[in-house]
Amino acid sequence: MSNQSNEHVRAWYPGHVQKAKRQIRENLKKIDIVVIVLDARAPVATTSFEMKIFKDKQRVFLLNKTDLADSEYNKKWACEIAKLYPTLLVNKDTKRKELLTFLKSVPTKYANPRIAVVGVPNVGKSTIINKILGRHKAKTGAQPGITRGVQWVNVEGLTVLDSPGILFSEIFSKDIAAKLLLIGSLPIENVDDEIFDYAFKIYASAAGVQKDIIQFLEEYGRSRGLLKKGGQVDYEKAKTLFFKEVSEGKHGKLTYDTDFEKFWEVLKNG
Repeated sequence: MSNQSNEHVRAWYPGHVQKAKRQIRENLKKIDIVVIVLDARAPVATTSFEMKIFKDKQRVFLLNKTDLADSEYNKKWACEIAKLYPTLLVNKDTKRKELLTFLKSVPTKYANPRIAVVGVPNVGKSTIINKILGRHKAKTGAQPGITRGVQWVNVEGLTVLDSPGILFSEIFSKDIAAKLLLIGSLPIENVDDEIFDYAFKIYASAAGVQKDIIQFLEEYGRSRGLLKKGGQVDYEKAKTLFFKEVSEGKHGKLTYDTDFEKFWEVLKNG
């Protein structure tokens, strides 16, 4: 996979994600359709995991969290990916019926297709599963990697495999790491200052912010009362809170990936 930066960073890749990948490999023969959940704000970054695992499987895409992304880019990304794969725009307000209708419309030779729902941490896979089920069976939470096990679930003619997020295990680009930070797919405590700086530049470009990260956090920290003794801004607290809020969409509906060619390149080589 080619990179947009010569700088590289090792992925956050906890043991349970590695275990999940192994479990998915073990279940591959049973899977008919792979539902790949992407974050609509970063379709390239959230495709940057080991797609080759599913190279022989029928694939469909859900562009999730569209309510946090730029609405025009939502439409553009949906049209682009739909050139080759069934694609649906979804968010927390998407109706269960719409999701089930989409999944059941996927052409397949199986009467009761087995579906795997996959993606990087914190893109909303468990929420999608809950919506399919119509009840809160799978665990959900704001922290990436909260889903810990693999389970089969039957619902209305579909059999669904819920799996933890899979994040690319090798060295990958700083650009991807920064975007995963911006959407909350990398825990803040696992990220070094270089990635924070790079992520802020991506955010600032998308949001039209002209300040550098130090100036921005100075003003942001003061506005939130994040001060140390003596009245100095606590930059660590300001940085942590700001990036958490960005990942939650509290600083604008922004799309960070806008390169369609890059998506197909990553999908091909991932």
